[in-house]
Amino acid sequence: MNFQVRLHTSEQLDNLSLSGTILHNTLSSLELVNSLFGNHRQLSKATLDYCSKIYDGKILKIVDLGCGGGDTVHKIYNRLIKAGIKASVLGIDGNPQSIAFANSKYAHNDAITFETANILDDSFTIPKCDIIISSHFIYHFQDMELIDFIKKTKQQGIKHLIFSELKRSKVAYILFKLSSFVLPLSSMAKTDGLTAIKRAFTVAELQSILKKSEVKKYHVDKKFWFRTLTKIDLL
Repeated sequence: MNFQVRLHTSEQLDNLSLSGTILHNTLSSLELVNSLFGNHRQLSKATLDYCSKIYDGKILKIVDLGCGGGDTVHKIYNRLIKAGIKASVLGIDGNPQSIAFANSKYAHNDAITFETANILDDSFTIPKCDIIISSHFIYHFQDMELIDFIKKTKQQGIKHLIFSELKRSKVAYILFKLSSFVLPLSSMAKTDGLTAIKRAFTVAELQSILKKSEVKKYHVDKKFWFRTLTKIDLL
């Protein structure tokens, strides 16, 4: 296993026609992973911290790219509402069955919505919003594609990006492989999780991409459980 170079192999979950019990079990497994390994907590806190700084009483518009089963959208919305911040959160994913799953679980009010769109397609239009968030998604981009995406986001006047991601590491790979024997995860989630670690960026790679994106103000923070949290100010 060579962890010096990013893997570009697709995961099973990248099949946008995936549906049924296999998909539902995997989305439920990912929700468990997001909770156990800190993604929900880290991303919702970072979103709250930023929103608290800019909140002026108006509804803040947040977009989650690659929302999967919608659990992250749900957690972030609840965190903001508890803090007294009015927000609407839109989750976007390329698989219509994932969106159907998210709608069935979390779209119980007008402030949480989901839609299907292929974010990696050149024709994808970034919705107007105050902040874009994503988790376990940006590694789907090639380096130059991510650079172009960040530049396009800046041109559209969007103020802030937050990426909560895995960090590529041999130790992370081994630990996840061992923990997957005891965690109640679907077989697809176990296999895709290992692939995702090998596809993830290192801190140095993220910093290089942000510099090439002509971003002036950003932080790439290392988090527990071999994660990174990247916060980018675009304005």
